[in-house]
This record gives sequence, structure tokens and C-alpha cells, in this order.
Amino acid sequence: MFSSSDPDEAGAKEQFQVLSLEEVCKYYGDRAVFDHVSWSMPDDGRVGLVGLNGAGKTTLLRMIAGVIEPDSGRISRPQRTRVGYLAQDSPEIGGRSLIDETLSALSEISAANQRRIELEHVLAEDSCGPRHDAALAELGEILSELERHDFYTAESRAEAVLFGLGFRPADLTRDVAEFSGGIRMRIALAKLLLQKPEFMMLDEPTNHLDIEARNWLEDYLSAYPGGLIVVSHDRYFLDRVTRRTLEVARGKLIEYAGNYSAYLVKREERFAAEMAAYQNQREEIEHMEAFISRFRYQASKAKLVQSRIKQLEKIERLEPPAGAEKPPAINFPTAPRSGRRVIELRGAVKRYGSLTVYDGIDLAIERGAKIALVGPNGAGKSTLMKLMAGIEPLTAGERILGHNVSLSYFAQDLSESLDYSKSVFDELYDNCQGMNTLEIRNLLAAMLFSGDDVNKRTGVLSGGERSRLALAKVLARRSNLLLLDEPTNNLDIVAKDSLLDALQRYEGTVVIVSHDRHVLNELVTQVYEVGHGHATLYLGNYDDYLAKKEQEQAAAETTARPLPPPPRRDWQPPAQNLNGKGRPSIDREARRRADRNKKRRRDLEERIEAMETQRATLGQEMNDPNFYLARKDANQLIARYESLGREIEALYNDLLKLDNPQ
Repeated sequence: MFSSSDPDEAGAKEQFQVLSLEEVCKYYGDRAVFDHVSWSMPDDGRVGLVGLNGAGKTTLLRMIAGVIEPDSGRISRPQRTRVGYLAQDSPEIGGRSLIDETLSALSEISAANQRRIELEHVLAEDSCGPRHDAALAELGEILSELERHDFYTAESRAEAVLFGLGFRPADLTRDVAEFSGGIRMRIALAKLLLQKPEFMMLDEPTNHLDIEARNWLEDYLSAYPGGLIVVSHDRYFLDRVTRRTLEVARGKLIEYAGNYSAYLVKREERFAAEMAAYQNQREEIEHMEAFISRFRYQASKAKLVQSRIKQLEKIERLEPPAGAEKPPAINFPTAPRSGRRVIELRGAVKRYGSLTVYDGIDLAIERGAKIALVGPNGAGKSTLMKLMAGIEPLTAGERILGHNVSLSYFAQDLSESLDYSKSVFDELYDNCQGMNTLEIRNLLAAMLFSGDDVNKRTGVLSGGERSRLALAKVLARRSNLLLLDEPTNNLDIVAKDSLLDALQRYEGTVVIVSHDRHVLNELVTQVYEVGHGHATLYLGNYDDYLAKKEQEQAAAETTARPLPPPPRRDWQPPAQNLNGKGRPSIDREARRRADRNKKRRRDLEERIEAMETQRATLGQEMNDPNFYLARKDANQLIARYESLGREIEALYNDLLKLDNPQ
């Protein structure tokens, strides 16, 4: 166990209720998932639980929540506290409306409210006596409990949580059996948030949330008063929600101060120190073994040899530090080079009955582009991917595939097309193009199939495993255009990093839908915002897109803001404080400095205005679908656009220094 040695922090923890593990062991067969681990957290702790797939993260959450018991050791939970647990499995629910199902999370407190009604009847019948006094005392406790759980605002709070997680008012009366497994996971999360337990164990809470719902959940959990232990493969989510990181590795728990980004830095430092110690010990052991081997049969060296042998026997040999085994890299099969224009939609219309999803959009994608499609759930991202892939026909308009384009398309439902009679290895081997056995095994390992997992029959795989195998099949084809709809949903952080690295090295064209903001920021250079029948292009990564949206929002608010009233006709400037000579009491040097700053500020503002006008003109030109066809110097213009952005930012910093001198 890694524990904090900060005395101030230790003193502060004494004020809180603490959840603790003492010498906990858990075995699956002869494998020790946890081997005599001890750890504790206060009821305001914010902990991110990390580790490789299969390390034991879910097992730890289930033990703390009381779903399963440890084989030995003890888990102590504070009295009168509740531990809530969100599992990864979709719950089997039905027969109730969405709002009623969510409110059913408060069944215990609803029972307490029913008891309140009964006690009020008792008090109405008996104005005094032992029965009255007992009922009055019990009623006081129940009223405190109802108030503590905000029982009387339960329905409005339930609606707020449901809307935050992406449900609409029309969904409140729908039977929950109508919703898909992923949406039922949202319902389970809503019920847990409504309960507000003192400790929450969340196993992949963001798996089925779009970016807007993730942002809402981050804000909610950041302000949550109870303790949190979160397993997530979304590093942005972990950074915002957690303050400490607990790593599960080789049956042990290692705690780090800080969020996920801080953990990565400190883990590398720890890894370097442990690797140095391991290598130093290996060198020492090899030196001793070489000495023993060389002089074992020389009588004059017998004492020295025996001494070295005894030293070797006493050495407690270190294991290579966790993380020494790097995940295999994903290498795409070589594909032919496509034409410059990879795919194009002209006047594309898509309707489903009376519903118009796209109403005459124009879209052109160039070779080598890395593009994200963004927008809220239901905006039409997956539909647009299917239109580009040729899976869905256009209602009107044209789809034009470029010269020599070889397209591969991934969607979550592709897992249904697997041959369930084959093994994992054979399913990939029979569908790959230009990959040898080692490359196939490396790709499977990157998709979290290692060891004997590759020999599993596809039919016994979980839904997540089937989705990862379907993704592997897409990546194993000779393609120069990849259309990827939520490819990272069932990958852990290590596997995501492997896929991201491969896509960054990929020389073809990528169009991706993803709710993982790290992937969107590190991979894409263009963003199409889809919704309301249109697709709008923004240059840059996801953060650049958000910044541009904020600028547009601010500009819209400024335009809508009413002008201030004109000054009154009788207004006079305030009287100046004059010195004895009838002049303002400002020394000449200060005045000159003020004049220089004023001139400098005016110059900066004029340069910023000119550059922003130039950049806006370039941006408007680049947003033209025919930009790449019309301009042979397209790449130079894009470089100038980005350069102007950096220059404008530098000028704003200079202006800020003038307004806030040190």
C-alpha cells in the first residue's frame, strides 16, 4: 500500500467517516487477484481506480459494495452510511415508466414516508401517554431522515438528473422496457445519483453517454458531497472528477496523489526508479553468478565462491516493475494510395418518412484528412457515416467515391456479423489482408485478446469482446479510408492509446465519431458539426471547435445586447484635482508613459483587428466545400490560417500585459 505521509492531510481525515480495507485477499482459482491489501478513503474522497483489463478493478468495487465477499481480511464501512454501486451490466427492467422507475430508487425512504403518515394518525388519536410519546419520538427521527434525503423534492430532482443524462420530457412516460441496453444503463445511473449514497462505486459510468451528458455528469460529480471511486477509460473525465488515483497491479494497490494526468507523471517516475533498482540487482546477480561459474572448481577460491553463493541465496529478488511489458503496436496492412478527393456528398438529402435528417448537405473529404463528426445524440452522426459508407441510400443528391478508394467501416452492430462457430484467431485470420500470424496476434493483443483468449469460440464472447473483434477485422483490411463509429467504446486506456497511435501514423483518411475527447483532440484536424439537417466544418481539433463555438455564442450575445442610453445633456466631466499652478497633478514621466502605452495599445488593437479580418476571410474561404479543388495552394492557406491564430494570441497577451502591468 502507498499511503500519504502528509500530517495535515492525516489530521483532516480524522474528521471524516472512513471506508477501509484491512489485509483483504481475493482468489479466483489459484490466482490471487488481491493479496493482503490494505487501504482507506474518507467520505469526501475522489478516487480514480485504474489498471489493466483483468487486474481486478471491478472485483474491488464489488467487494466494497458488498456484492461479493473477500476470501479473507476485512472491509469496514462507517455505520449508517450507504454504499451505492453502478455495475457495467445492463439491468433487466420493465413494466414502469421512466420517471416511476427512477423514483423506485427511493423505495426505502418512501417506506419511511408511509410510516410518517401512520405515526401522524397515532398522534391524532392519542394526545398524550406512552403510545403518543413513542410515536412522537419516532416521527422526529423519520422527519429528519426525510429531510436529509430531500424526499419532498424527489420528483423534480429525478427529472433534473434524467434530463442531464440526455433524456427528453417525452421519455418520462415511456415504459423502460422500450429502451436499449445502453439507455437502461443511463437509467441505472440516474437511480444511483438520485439515492445520493455516502459512497458511490461507479464502474464505467460514461460508457453510454454522449459528450453533453458526460459534461453534465462531470459537473454533478465534481460538486457531489459524498465519496467516489470511479473506473473510467475517459482520461478527461478522471481528470475533472478525481483527486487521487488508485492503481491495481499484480494483486496490490498503489495510491497516488492527484488526478489521472498527475498519476501518469508520478507513475513514470516510480517506474523509472523501480526499473533502475531491478536492473541494478540483475547486474549484481549476474556479476556474482559469473564469479561463481568462473572460480567454482578452484580450491584457492572456495571460500569466496561459498560466500557469493550465500549472498545470492539471501537476495530477495525483485520482479520487473508493472508496466515493463509495453502493449503491441497496431500496424495497418499497406493499402494503395487514393486520389486527392476521397469522398464527396453533393446536395445530400436523407429522410425517414416525415423525418428529414439531412436537407441538401455538401461535404468533401481530402486524402489524409483526420475528421471528427460531432453533435448531440440523435443529430445524425451515425446516419452520415452510413451515407458515406454506402450502407444507407440517399433520398436525393449524390455520393461520389474518389479514385482508387478502398473503404472500411466500423459500427457497434458489426459484431452481429461475426461467425460464432470460429475461434477469435480464425475469425480474424480468415478476414485479414496482408498480415502475417505475428501481426494478427499483435492486433488481437492490442484489442485485449491475449494468451488463450485467442482460442475462445466467438459465440461465447461478451458483447464488448465481440465489438473489439469486429474492430480488429476492420483494422486488418487494406483500406485507405476508415469510417469509425465509436471505435473506442469497449477499449481500456492502454488499448485506446495503441489505437490512437496507429491512427496518427495511418497515412490514409479517417472519419471518426467518438465521445472520447482525448482521441478527438490528439487525432483530428477538422470537425464537422452535424444537426438540424446541416453539416458545418470547423478547422482544428475538438478544443479548437469548442473555442470557436464560444466565440460565436459571445458574438451572438453581443449583437443581441441593447445599446447603452446616450449621456444626459447636462452631464459634465468630473473636476480635476489641480496643483498649485493650475495643472493636473500628474508628473511628466507618468504622463509620457501613459501616452506611450496608449499609442502601443492602439497599435496592438489595429493589428489584431486587421489579422482577425484576414483570418476570418481565410476561414470563410476554407469552409467552402470546393476549397481544395479551387485552390492549388490550399495547404499554404491552411498554414497561414493557423499562423495568424498564433500571432493574434501573442498580440492579445501583449495587450493583456499593458492592461495589467506587473
